[in-house]
This record gives sequence, structure tokens and C-alpha cells, in this order.
Amino acid sequence: MFKLCIPCETWGILVKELIIHLWILEEMEETNNKMKLSVEENASSRSDTSGSDTYQPSPSKSKSPTIHSDPKMAGIFTGAIRKMTSGSSTGSSENTPLLNGSQEGPCYAYSFVNNSSGDAGVDASQSSLRSSDTQNEEQKKLPTILKNAKLVVIMAVMIFCVVSLCFFKVHEGTWNTVAFYSGQPAYLNVTEEVTFPKEIVQLVVKGPFLPGESYSLAQDFVRFQLYKISENGTRKRISKTWRILLSPESHENSIDSIVVTHDFNLGPHDKSESKIYQLVISTNRDDNYVSMSVNLSVHPKLPVGQVIVAVCVLIGLYILIIFELVHRTLAAMVGATTAVSCLAIFGERPSLDEVLSWVDVETLSLLFGMMVLVSILCETGFFDYVAVLTYRIARGKVWPLITGLCLVTAVLSAFLDNVTTTLLMSAVAIRLCEAMNIDPKHMLISMVIFSNIGGTATPIGDPPNVIIISNKKISAAGIGFSSFTVHMLPAVVLCLAATYILIRIMYRDMSTLRFSEPPEVVELKHEIEVWKKAYSSLSGYSRDEDTVRAILRRKITVLETLLRKKLYDSKISEDDYKASLKELTSTFKVKNSSLLLKSGIVIGIVIIFFFLESIPQLNLSIGWIAILGAICLLVLADFDELESVLNRVEWSTLLFFAALFVVMEALSRLELVWYIVNMTQDAINSVDEQHRLLVAVVLVLWISALSSSIIDNIPFTTVMIQVVTDIANNAEMKLPLQPLVYALALGACLGGNGTLIGASANVVTAGLSEQHGYRFSFYDFFKVGFPVMILTTSIATIYLLICHAWLEWND
Repeated sequence: MFKLCIPCETWGILVKELIIHLWILEEMEETNNKMKLSVEENASSRSDTSGSDTYQPSPSKSKSPTIHSDPKMAGIFTGAIRKMTSGSSTGSSENTPLLNGSQEGPCYAYSFVNNSSGDAGVDASQSSLRSSDTQNEEQKKLPTILKNAKLVVIMAVMIFCVVSLCFFKVHEGTWNTVAFYSGQPAYLNVTEEVTFPKEIVQLVVKGPFLPGESYSLAQDFVRFQLYKISENGTRKRISKTWRILLSPESHENSIDSIVVTHDFNLGPHDKSESKIYQLVISTNRDDNYVSMSVNLSVHPKLPVGQVIVAVCVLIGLYILIIFELVHRTLAAMVGATTAVSCLAIFGERPSLDEVLSWVDVETLSLLFGMMVLVSILCETGFFDYVAVLTYRIARGKVWPLITGLCLVTAVLSAFLDNVTTTLLMSAVAIRLCEAMNIDPKHMLISMVIFSNIGGTATPIGDPPNVIIISNKKISAAGIGFSSFTVHMLPAVVLCLAATYILIRIMYRDMSTLRFSEPPEVVELKHEIEVWKKAYSSLSGYSRDEDTVRAILRRKITVLETLLRKKLYDSKISEDDYKASLKELTSTFKVKNSSLLLKSGIVIGIVIIFFFLESIPQLNLSIGWIAILGAICLLVLADFDELESVLNRVEWSTLLFFAALFVVMEALSRLELVWYIVNMTQDAINSVDEQHRLLVAVVLVLWISALSSSIIDNIPFTTVMIQVVTDIANNAEMKLPLQPLVYALALGACLGGNGTLIGASANVVTAGLSEQHGYRFSFYDFFKVGFPVMILTTSIATIYLLICHAWLEWND
């Protein structure tokens, strides 16, 4: 029996199965009682025969065995009874009435009543037992000490967070409301003192602006320019003009909630003798005036203290996740709280509304909607049927199966978001692995790696590519969907081929792909984990829930008893794949054709809308499409209760993403990302012009890859794209934009394979695997993903240098 989820079709089936297992438990307990009674009778008869009060099984001394049995060990006692009744009587003696002369038996705990104080053998045995107990206690002390130390450290961090958030107020800044129109600009003086050599003037504006992806919808804009005023009153512009587009629906007296931030970098040559700096705000709108709120502040360009704190927070987060000191969701929540507290220490504490605005609701909506769609599709038995069909096509061979699934995942990820692809393909992969006695974590890790590589090929396959292709400067340079795909596809094909070869080498020993235990033991362990999840999901707030919890607890006890029995009796044997296919074909079929038809129609429409999302006239984002599709399918499914569907949603994964978004935005405000970016710029500037393009491509590619492995690639790409466009527009550097863009895209996407939290699809796959009882750790992913990341990034480096630095293929 292969189970992906808790059986929940009807309570009748559940009760029937529980009754059967409870009957088994009662039979085991009854057998145990009979065996203990038999032991007492044997001891009594031996005592009467020998003329002593106690039976002594030693060859020279008589001792009476008293068996201390644990009720939970009923399975082991049942195995012992079978040995007693079917074992050979050869070699038995009156000293071994229970084991019939067998040298191998169940692990009973014997205590002997010794009538002779001079029995050295018994003393030595008791001393050995005491020594063993002492060693076990010492071994248990170390994990306890480490656990307590972990709790102390984490609680100390949380106390720091509580204190800092209690005593530091929310940083609101000084907001100035300005109104202006074409021909009549607004003027704002920088009131804070500017010290050199490295400072930035940070501008934060709230007004009726357009989001970045809608730049083509309007022509009205607002321009911002920074001037220095000399002692004689003359003004000189010391910054580039920064423009932001206005919403066409905005009207006079409107100040919308769109908040935009921009930094004006100052150098020593921009120093004003009068120490007066002025921001000039103007617009090209001539039909009415524009209103907005403006906040100006001065910050160090590279605040080393904040960067060090940000690095410490990031290292602490990785320690919690890598060594699995706590669940990764809790680790992300602690990291987010700590990062916000550090901002408060530096006088930049955000408000709760601002923190919530850091969460990418679009991504969470996509994840939630697709999880609901996939969970409903699971109810139809579709994934079971597809798993059996694929198993038949692969003829029970492992590598053709892995190859086919990985290639299909890579191709789908090029046209769908890789998160959506992994959600759809993971259920099929888990079913297939169960059928073939393969550990699903190896298959899932390989699939998500291929998904990240395949999504690199097109502008819509990976979130960093969407950010890059949406930039108006890149679009103006002639980098569109077709040109982007043509330049990226050869590198992606080479990376896929190299990755496949590397994975074949890593898993050349087929035993590493399979479970290390017999299939029946793995199945039983998996079933126990699923029932434990069901037990933990009940709150116990009502009498009915308490009753069900008690039933589930007894169910788990029965399964654990059976597991102990199998662990004692079973031997690892090779799987018979043909027998598995026959069993699966007869067992796994489509269970609900009507629901399957409804699910297929809705999911098909959702995927079509994903392709059409880039059309400007379609005012639906990917998140909205997924949410609407999920609601429509829930209505069509017409479930009497939604708990079975909602329980499949990976709430811990959604919460992990929400906390991770807060962590990354807080680290960005602590200037960690800008520090990496500035180091990249300085390194490129230090190279002579002849080799500058080569160095720029290599640095952008590798820094993007390594950074995307340790921090989320979305905020990094958002900042890095500004640097890439500034480098290309720098007249002194004379670097083309195209190779830098492709280097950034390849680095940000391929770098996601480096660690478990490097890409969104990695976290989603880990959550799904854990939900189905096949958890894999940070290290499990790292030992496969990081070598793949190094290999593919090296191949991308060679490709970019040949095609763009040597052949100058920049059209």
C-alpha cells in the first residue's frame, strides 16, 4: 500500500481500518499475557522439581528469570512466540526453556535473583550492565546540553529584539507636502549636514506614481534633480536626472500611497562651500498640478557597521537552517525579527504597515493558489494514474524515468514559472519513487535543479528574468523576448547537458537512490508519520476531537508495534518491479472522473492566462490568476468540507517566504546588497579598458551566482540591474549592455541551485517533500546543488566570454 495523504474519503473507512488494527493490538496483548503466564508456570515447575524456591538457568547456579516487558513491544513478543513454536528443539536444555537453544533471540531484559553471593559471573554481568547504563546516560547528556545552549542563545536574541522594539520608536522622518505644475517647479533644501568623502542623499517620495512594470501606459512624469548652491547664490546640478512616471488616473489634490526611494550619490567634487543643497522637482504635466510627499535624509554611502550587523544576521540565519537547530520557518521568523530590531538600533525602525508591505503578496498568492489547485487534483487520483503510466513507459528502469521527468520539468519551466512547474511535477515524482522503492528526495532535488536551469532560458521562466526584461532601459536597448531567448538558450542547453552528466556520476551507485530499509519498513514508517501529522493537526478543544485523538493515538501505537516487529523479523530484499507494476495498475486508478475533468479545464485555463499575463490589456497578475483559478475550482468541486484540501496547503512554506521577504528587505536597508554592488563597481573600474568587458562579465556573473545562493535573488536582481545599466551608460567605461544583462540573468538564475533557500522553487519542493513524509535537509540539497551551481556557472562563463567578449555577439 502506498499512501500520499491521510485517508479521508469517509469516516466509515477510517473506523473500519482502526477497528482492524485495534483488534490486532488486543491479540498481541493477549498473546503477551499468555507468554508471561507460560513463563511463570515453567519457572514454578522447575522450582518444584529442583527443590529450591527460584529457578536458576545457569549451568552451575540456579537463577530465575523475570521478563520485564513493555506493552509497546507486543510485536517483538509475537515474533518470540513464533520462534518458540516453530524453532528446532535441538540443543535445548532445562536451562533455556524459552529460546529452545537459539543463540539469537529477541532483546529481552532479564533480571536474575542470585542465591549465591559468590557468583563472579553474575557480578561481572551486573557491572557490565551498570557501565553500559552509565555510558548511555553520558551520551544523552551532551545532546541535552547542546539543546539547552541553543534555547538560551535564541531566547537571548529574542530578548534583545523585545527590548530594542520597546525602547526605539518608529522612524517616520520629516515629510514635506509639495504641489507644482509644468513651468513652476518645487524647491526643497537638504536640512541635514553633508560630510564627505562618501555620502548619499536619500529621497523618499509618496505620490500618484506608476509601478515599474507599467511604464508604457503614460507619458507624464516627474523629474528630480539635486543642486549645490555656492556662497554667491549660483546653483550647479550635481546629480543625474531621475524620472518617475505619473499615473494617468491621478487628479489634483491626490496623494496616493505609492512609495519610491532613490539615492543621489555625492563625491568630493560635489562639495558646496555654503553647505546648502537643494532638490528641484518638476513635471511635464500641463493640465493640472501634481501633489506628493517628500522626505530627504543624508546617509553614509557605505555604513560599515550596518553591513557587519547584516552579515551577522545572515550568518545566524544560515546556522539555524544548515544545522537544523530549529525548523526553517521558525529560523526565518527569528531572523526577520532580529533584522527589524537591528534597523531599530540604527534609528530606522519601520512601522508594522511598512514591514507588511515588504512581503511579496504576489508570490504568496501564486503559491497559495497553485497549492489549492494541485491538492484538489490529487483527490482525483490523477497523479496515481500518471505515475503508473510513466512507470510502464520507463519499463521499470530508474534512469530513463529520472531523465524523462527532469527534461519535462526543464521544458515546462521555460514557459511556466518554475514554482508552478515543481508544484505540478512533484506529486507525480513522489508516486513513481514509491512504486520503485526510490527515495523521493533524490528525484525531487534533481527535478528542482533542472527547473531552475530550464527557467533561465526565457524572460518568463524565472522571477529574476521578469525583473530584468521589465526594465525600461533594457527594453530600450533592444533586448526583448526573442533576443533574450536566443542568447540564453545555447547556454541553458549546455548547462542542462553538463548537469545531467554530473548527476549521473553522483548517483552512479544505484543503491544510493534506493531506501536503505525494506520497502515494507519504509512504507510503515511513512504511514506512521502521516498519522502523526493527523494527530497533531487536531486541537483537542472539544470532546469529539479528544475522542478522535485517542483513536489516532491507538492507531499510531499499533503501527509502531508492527514497525518494531518488521525491524526485527524482516530482511532487505530486491524489489520486483514487474510485480509492483501489476499491483499499482490494479490499485491506482482515477477515482473521480468528474472532478478530474473540472480540474483539467480550470488548470488549463489558468496556464493559458499565465502565458497571456504579459499582455497590457489583461489587468490580471500571476497571483490573481492563481487565486481566481483556485476559487473557481473550489466552487466547481462542491466539497462538503474543505479541511482535506486546506490541510494540503503548505502553510509553513508560505510563512517561511513571508519571513524571508522581511529578512531580505531589512538586510537591503542595512546596505548589505549595496555593499556587494559597490565592491563590484570598484573592481570593474580598477581594470584597464582593454580587459574591462571580460572582467565585468566574469564579476557580474559570479557575484550574482554566489550572492543568489545565500540571499534571495529577487531583491539582489532589483538592485543589480540598476548597477548594470549605470555601468553601460558610463561614457568612461564604454561597455555594451547586452553581455552584462545576460551575465546577470545567468548568474541570478543558476545561483539559485547553490543552496536550499537560493530559489523559491527549492523551498516549495522541500515543503512538499516534507508534507508527504520525505524530508530532506539543507545539506542534502547543498551536496548536490552547489556542485551543479559551480559547474553551470563555469560553463556560462566560457559561453559568455566566447560569444560576447571574443565574437562580440551583442546584437
